[in-house]
Amino acid sequence: MLLSRFDAFNEPVVMLLPVDILEDIQIEDTNSGKRFICANMGSVREWQCPWNYTIIDHIAPSFKLILEENFLSVSNTTLTPANAQMNNAGWWLQRTRLNNCLNKLLKSMEESWLGPWRCLLLGQHSDPQYMDITVSKLIRYLKAQFKVEVNDTTIRAILGGAKSVDDAEACISQVLLYKGYFGRGACCGEERFGALWAACHAGIESVSELVHSLIQEAIKKQEPIHRDPIILVLDSDVQMLPWENLPILRSQEVYRMLSVGSILSVLNSCCSIHKLDKEPGAVLPAVDPSNTYYLLNPGGDLDSTQVEFEQWFRDQKWEGKVGNVPTTEELVLALQSHDLFLYFGHGSGTQYISEREIQKLDQCAVSLLMGCSSGSLVHNGCYAPQGVPISYLFAGSPAVIANLWDVTDKDIDRFGKAILDSWLQEESAALDNCTRCDQLVKQFGCMGIDGEGNDTILKTRKRTYRGKNLQQSCEGNKCKGCGRRKMIASFMSQARDACKLPLLIGASPVCYGVPTIISRES
Repeated sequence: MLLSRFDAFNEPVVMLLPVDILEDIQIEDTNSGKRFICANMGSVREWQCPWNYTIIDHIAPSFKLILEENFLSVSNTTLTPANAQMNNAGWWLQRTRLNNCLNKLLKSMEESWLGPWRCLLLGQHSDPQYMDITVSKLIRYLKAQFKVEVNDTTIRAILGGAKSVDDAEACISQVLLYKGYFGRGACCGEERFGALWAACHAGIESVSELVHSLIQEAIKKQEPIHRDPIILVLDSDVQMLPWENLPILRSQEVYRMLSVGSILSVLNSCCSIHKLDKEPGAVLPAVDPSNTYYLLNPGGDLDSTQVEFEQWFRDQKWEGKVGNVPTTEELVLALQSHDLFLYFGHGSGTQYISEREIQKLDQCAVSLLMGCSSGSLVHNGCYAPQGVPISYLFAGSPAVIANLWDVTDKDIDRFGKAILDSWLQEESAALDNCTRCDQLVKQFGCMGIDGEGNDTILKTRKRTYRGKNLQQSCEGNKCKGCGRRKMIASFMSQARDACKLPLLIGASPVCYGVPTIISRES
């Protein structure tokens, strides 16, 4: 696996990590030996895998089976409510087992594929200067003792993200083993490299009193810690996996995009463009939750969802439709004239507005699509994945939260309620200046987002999302030093925990797009 870490101010870090085939996870009932969802229960629908075949089917075969079992379970409770009620305890037992299987799979992915190098996935510390002295001391020591050129960014990522002293020492040992060129994951340890690994490890241990103390000092500084958001750019062969729910990332603010170029395109499409020689040097899109349009239960068969949200939405004085099918024209106008679009219904809503109509838009709201598989991308061999979230991004939406696989209505309603409630919360104190936001502004400013003479802009959008730069948005939104980050994906972790099944259901929603400020207008 090729893992690359980029940010605006530092050298990139590129790691080549060997990927082992994950051990099969037992999906069967341990007592009967049968699959959780028996064939004789029947299902009118058959699960359609959104990808034909990828490397994931070879190295993590249990993932597809978990999704299929989840689909059969969801379909069965939807199509045969009487049976589901009669076997409620058994159904929940099946669902809990699948949740546990997914949890085990994600832990195995992190331990086997990433090992101690999981630290590279974490966002940069909001105050990157907090460990400058420690990093400088360690680099000087390693250069003097081992005569290797060490990447400053690599050491900073290790010290700033390692889960333990042992993890940090393992990473540094591997950097020395390969003369600073690239690291290897936990699966490339002593058992594969034998004497070479032992000699290097013995070498660092014999002179590592200072190294050990510096690592301990850095690890102590990690908690509590606020990190900048990250954007995952995933290969099409692995984008179906819920990477955001690896144990190391469950408290991290995470977005996903198809390419680095698409990040720049979305920022150019959604933001007011500032010249690079001015301060602040860049802007991030902002969304005002008070300017919301909702489409709630348009199919008329999600009664509990309608009961949960209808009065609450009306209390917010939002515009929208409940229990009725809108026209395409209504949805086009809603997406163009509102900051936030909420969809609580079946699928991704393309039965009411097609992807082609969405792609025609010159501007598009931030969108929360809570239907089954609303964020799933169809992967056809060597061709680029396609899906509804891509259409929204192409139309100018800066962020889209949608589901990678099928979900049950009540549990995904818990997620939706939690994330919306978080967005609507108001902070109680403000700071005149936020160093974290200044840092994030500068990072995006260094990405080459320039309104003049930029031939790489794929599609220029008229909308500026209120034209707020990041610093202004944070100040107006009572940033409180970003101790609580008011961005679209900032509260995904808490919302997942609101679900009864925090992985089987909570891991399904992911956020496509770029960091987008939650900002109420006065």
